[in-house]
Amino acid sequence: MRREYNTRQKREMLKFLQDRRLQHFSVDEVVAEMQDRGEKIGRTTVYRFLELLTEQGNVRKYQNAQGITQYQHVEDVSSCDDHFHMMCKNCGNLIHVDCELMHSMAEHLFAAHGFMLDPRDTILKGLCEKCREGGEEAEDHGAHWHKECHHCV
Repeated sequence: MRREYNTRQKREMLKFLQDRRLQHFSVDEVVAEMQDRGEKIGRTTVYRFLELLTEQGNVRKYQNAQGITQYQHVEDVSSCDDHFHMMCKNCGNLIHVDCELMHSMAEHLFAAHGFMLDPRDTILKGLCEKCREGGEEAEDHGAHWHKECHHCV
């Protein structure tokens, strides 16, 4: 049986996570912050610790628009359970959305199509307000509908 140690490095990483509750960060950002604090810590150590916390439900993990793995310390496992997420394809910003229309859409998908949408794993991609105002253009992939819904028309 492997023993878990409460090392100074882990305590420092936990402090980093608590200071950035509900913010998003990469392994490299944690390593850089730890090094700025004078903590000698390897990328692998940070990765393994974040993966452990992800398995325990204390950290959420996702890919940003650039394909970089991002983490979010949620502390309360249910803090992301009831809202949806939007990600800007330009800057990678992840936005939490608690919108009645989205909840209605999820209810519709279940009632009309038998599909249960999981908000925790749902990320809508597009352009955030800041990037749109900055003149960024969204890629136009066109609409691709695979099945028409008589409830939606």
